[in-house]
Amino acid sequence: MGGAQGSGRSRYGFTLIELLVVIAIIAILASILFPVFSRARAKARQTQCQSNMHQLGLAIKMYIGDNDETMPLWSLLGGAPGLNPTGTAYSWDEQVQPYVRNRDLLFCPDNSYGRGLRSFALPRYVSGLEMGLIPNPAATVELFEKGGYPPGSWMDATGENFSQTRDQALNGPCWHNDGKDFQFLDGHTKWFHASAGPFGEVWRTGGRPGDCEFPLVGPRGDLPPGG
Repeated sequence: MGGAQGSGRSRYGFTLIELLVVIAIIAILASILFPVFSRARAKARQTQCQSNMHQLGLAIKMYIGDNDETMPLWSLLGGAPGLNPTGTAYSWDEQVQPYVRNRDLLFCPDNSYGRGLRSFALPRYVSGLEMGLIPNPAATVELFEKGGYPPGSWMDATGENFSQTRDQALNGPCWHNDGKDFQFLDGHTKWFHASAGPFGEVWRTGGRPGDCEFPLVGPRGDLPPGG
């Protein structure tokens, strides 16, 4: 009887080699699946960022409708927060806040400088412009990913080049798979790799790729020509 029981235990046990094989298979599967899960997570964050930008674009559209078809200024005080009794420069995000009512829309979950920092900038080339002066809204960037400062700060509220992710540097990290999300004036949002789209466009003679600095400086400034 005892011998039979011993034989049964041996029959249903695992040898060391079998355990090592199982562990090896699990390790191989993990090495295959973890990158897939990581990419899926990154894609979900990118989609969330695009959704936030789209909602901000709708808020800007409502602001435009209430302000004589004019875009908000990147800063009403031109980057001089000391002139405002509230201690801020009344940046574009503060101007459209009554139409947003959700400050979390200002944050990109993949902002490499911090999740609680404003993650989008209003390009200088559309700041304060009348919509009738913009020849091609479908190709004109309204918001792009840039920011390392809190909401309401004049720092990073605008941008001079689409490659910027913080301050004036053109070599900062892109937050989404070597690219950025862009919101356009016609309402659509799209991701572009750092080598394509707005990153490489040059509309002004003598300008750099991705410039968005001088509105209406002849003959076309940095605004994309009419389609």
